Amino acid sequence: MEKLKYIIYARKSSEAEDRQVLSLESQIDELKRLAEKEGLEVVEELTEAKSAKEPGRPVFNLMIEKIQKGEANAILTWKIDRLSRNPIDSGTLQWLLQQGIIKEIRTPERVYKPEDNALLWAVESGVANQFIRDLSINTKRGLRKKCEKGYKPGLAPLGYLNNKYSPKGEHYYFPDPERAPIIQKIFKTLATALYTPSEVYKMAISWGLTGRNGKPISRARFYEILRLPDYYGEFEYPKGSGNFYKGNYEPLITKEEWELVQKVLQKKSFKKNRVYIHSFRGLLRCGE
Repeated sequence: MEKLKYIIYARKSSEAEDRQVLSLESQIDELKRLAEKEGLEVVEELTEAKSAKEPGRPVFNLMIEKIQKGEANAILTWKIDRLSRNPIDSGTLQWLLQQGIIKEIRTPERVYKPEDNALLWAVESGVANQFIRDLSINTKRGLRKKCEKGYKPGLAPLGYLNNKYSPKGEHYYFPDPERAPIIQKIFKTLATALYTPSEVYKMAISWGLTGRNGKPISRARFYEILRLPDYYGEFEYPKGSGNFYKGNYEPLITKEEWELVQKVLQKKSFKKNRVYIHSFRGLLRCGE
């Protein structure tokens, strides 16, 4: 009988799917104790901090490559869902198991072997895949409900501050006393159509507009600010979806001001109707 050479594989991501899962260090410690107790030969320990809901994990692919090269022929992991939560990776593992290339997949609760009923593996890996699908649907539903109440998920736009002490799911934001007046001044100045966006950008920097890092914002970031509807009280979520919601927060400008700024941004050239006073006009004339 061919000797089993195990790769310990531990995975954890920062997403909601893994909130109740042991840390990578804890998984490794538990699996090493199991290997020592059962007398298993471990040839390598691999850890990965990445979600398994989609194929393409570098460390997982490295493990499969090592197994196909014969460097190992068994896997020791905390649970089946640590290995995969998508049908492609699950199918790869099942195929290698059925072909006998993987001699054993072991968890603290169960051992999977090539001669086992393939239906059992398919059901258990399918449960892991369905869990992540349900989680995604429920998360999107929750975020949509939050948006409908006027609470935009994520970090507040520049000029606002997040209220971290509001109830969960109702994290609204309020005007930043330092930056909100500058944002208002930017829109009102540009809405006059007397200045180019480039000129107003320089003005904004001179007025003291900075990012959250305390440094002057970039020109690209400035243009992003000018296009955000958030400032007149509506927001789009997710970005680029075309789904707009009325915000449950204080607008900094009017919608009319925002629309005037959009017209200014669409101009390809700027002809300014300014009155220049020339001190020596009429006294000096061109010699030609």
